[in-house]
Amino acid sequence: MPADFLSHLNLSQRRAVEHYCGPLLVVAGAGSGKTRALTYRIANLVLTHRVDPENILAVTFTNKAAKEMKERIEKLFAEQEAAAKHGKKLEALSASEQTKLRSQVYKTITKELWIGTFHALCSRILRFDIEKYESPQGAKWTKSFSIFDESDAQSLVKDIVVNQLNLDDKKFDPRSMRYAI
Repeated sequence: MPADFLSHLNLSQRRAVEHYCGPLLVVAGAGSGKTRALTYRIANLVLTHRVDPENILAVTFTNKAAKEMKERIEKLFAEQEAAAKHGKKLEALSASEQTKLRSQVYKTITKELWIGTFHALCSRILRFDIEKYESPQGAKWTKSFSIFDESDAQSLVKDIVVNQLNLDDKKFDPRSMRYAI
């Protein structure tokens, strides 16, 4: 890794990035550079300490934050690859070379990282080996399941009450029926 890799970080960010043993909790205000510190930490773990990307877990509060973190990590690794392989900045490469580098980074690093919301990560864990299990009654599961939130569940019950059972949703309140179930 280039010596100037961490030069873009302030002292607090650098401490977080260089932390190696054990988990790390980063708590700071909006706009303080938490995402930057976390993305550089992940890069540092993979590039300096040779940690397998599939052994890295980063939990975010929103899907948007997870997507942003993955994109930043992919760009950071692509920048490192551009410097190492071509002796150039990523932006100096042709569009097709940039795409090729980013695709390679995605396949070998970004795709393997465990980055997401608590719910997205739990869903990924469930899908990982779910086809190997069956209930005591012999029911089997597939990876194509859906997880419903409150709004999804309410919409499903209303659809069943109104469209499948042809009931009046004023007489048979879907919300009450859902809670009765």
